[in-house]
Amino acid sequence: MKKKIFITLSSFILLGCIIYLVAGFYVAYSILKIDHTCGLHENSEPNSWSTKVDAHEYSNISRRELRENFPSREYYLDEWQNVYFPSREKDIQLNGWLFNYHKDRPVVIVVHGIFPNGKCKPESNLIASLLIQKNINALTIDLRNYGQSDIVSDYEDLGLKSFNDVLGAYDFLRENGYESNKIGLHGISLGAVPAIFAANIEQDIKAIWSDSSLAEFNMVLRDEIARYGLSIEFGPAVSFFGKLLSGVDPADLNPVNKLTTKQSYFFTHGDKDQRMYLKHYEYFKKFTKQYNIKSDFWLAKNSYHVDGMFKYPDLYAEKMKKFFEDNLK
Repeated sequence: MKKKIFITLSSFILLGCIIYLVAGFYVAYSILKIDHTCGLHENSEPNSWSTKVDAHEYSNISRRELRENFPSREYYLDEWQNVYFPSREKDIQLNGWLFNYHKDRPVVIVVHGIFPNGKCKPESNLIASLLIQKNINALTIDLRNYGQSDIVSDYEDLGLKSFNDVLGAYDFLRENGYESNKIGLHGISLGAVPAIFAANIEQDIKAIWSDSSLAEFNMVLRDEIARYGLSIEFGPAVSFFGKLLSGVDPADLNPVNKLTTKQSYFFTHGDKDQRMYLKHYEYFKKFTKQYNIKSDFWLAKNSYHVDGMFKYPDLYAEKMKKFFEDNLK
């Protein structure tokens, strides 16, 4: 009788372990497996992109209507250079669009978010256009595994390797005549992570703009696991398989710890963001105040994830102009 009970309990424990590990792998795989394309925006260019292309995919009516009604054509740019340059990580070639409109003016490297994504998406193209309107040059890039840059993995590295790609873009600009104090960074959603990490290494980069970024690993891990109906107890399994798939330790995903007192940051977020919750914005705000880190903040009203730029393009442009001009001298 005792033997049967032991076997039954052992079977339940084994089954529980298998379920735990399978669930952890599934969540990690789902989060990290990259779609290398730009989705429905594939082949979009600075003079052909449109927010209407995928507006129907937004279940939120407010977000869908914002994109259906956005006048993309008003922000088209007809002149750009298709450029290639190496990442600081060996043997990785990257692609970007350089908008070199204004002589002796600053330039901002624009870094896109998570898949499906790239410089072809409306977000990167709009930011470039808004910068050009304000007499600031732009370089939009494809990180590794995206767009026309080299594909070296099928899994997202969460910025923990691709910060070297941002540094490669910085090196490219330096080699083409831009002084380090005239180069800024703009990170969109997850793109803010490699931007912040890169700036921590090259502290001559004095201005870093973060739109809708995560702040701290444990917070985002809990949120992402919850999206799959699981509790934080599955965190170790998700982290283990995440490390196995991506080749990086997700626990290092703490951009807030890479902020410095030698640089200036601008954090913006939508007050209704359901993709990267407002608590990340608040965490940045509290952290920078506590450690006397020079930072500006703008909470875009009635806005969801990265919607501020589409809802308030003129205001967004004015804030970028002031921030980058004040800090890129």
